[in-house]
Amino acid sequence: MLKYYDEISYFIQKLTGDKNLAKDLTQDTYVKVLQNNSSLKDTLPKAYLYKIAKNLVIDKVRKDKLLTQVHYEEDKCSIPLHDMPDEIVIQENRKEKLKKCIQNLSSQNKKAFVLYYYKGYTRIEIAELMQISRNAVEKNITRATLKIKEQMKKDES
Repeated sequence: MLKYYDEISYFIQKLTGDKNLAKDLTQDTYVKVLQNNSSLKDTLPKAYLYKIAKNLVIDKVRKDKLLTQVHYEEDKCSIPLHDMPDEIVIQENRKEKLKKCIQNLSSQNKKAFVLYYYKGYTRIEIAELMQISRNAVEKNITRATLKIKEQMKKDES
């Protein structure tokens, strides 16, 4: 149980913004755990400590009206946006639309675009491969990009 002391102290400090108050409430947390030791058997010690610590902070705030609110850090308790099932489906749909847009490009634009964005070639290398000028490569990439953006906006609306 003592291995969580620093973690609990940091947790309380983030909630209160006061290091000294956090130390006091951490001590109170452990005192309360020792007083209620019988109920500790049925729970996870870390979760139990966090629950007591949070309740003590809330009690302290209510009693002293020190804070306007206790902050809840949702980002630590929720699924990241890129891992949510609906976001995964949306990203997959966008990739499919992008592939279709690329397929609809003229061969010169498509080749320049794919070599630049997907294969990582420089514009000079693309010019040599395609046997055209660097300016022509830039125009092909720009035209492809504009056509793709236009088509993607059209498909979204």
